[in-house]
Amino acid sequence: MTSSQEKKPFSPSIVLQWLQLFVLTIGVAGFFTVLGSKNEAINRTTADLSELKNIVQDLVKSQITFAVNDGRHQEMLDDLRIRVFDLEKRSMK
Repeated sequence: MTSSQEKKPFSPSIVLQWLQLFVLTIGVAGFFTVLGSKNEAINRTTADLSELKNIVQDLVKSQITFAVNDGRHQEMLDDLRIRVFDLEKRSMK
């Protein structure tokens, strides 16, 4: 038999090398999967924070409007109280 016709003996190191390559490939794929899921979580959180920012801005605007309206109502009540007080003074004379 010549060397080209001879069968090489089964080598466990070749199987181990293939298994190492397989495990390494799975590890790299898992890494990118985890990285992708973390990026998705960051994007989702960013969108939620943007929505929360809009909600807070609307709440601040409504509080300011309420405070302004409350001040106007207080002025109107004070004006009415003065008018009633003046009316009571005139009616007592």
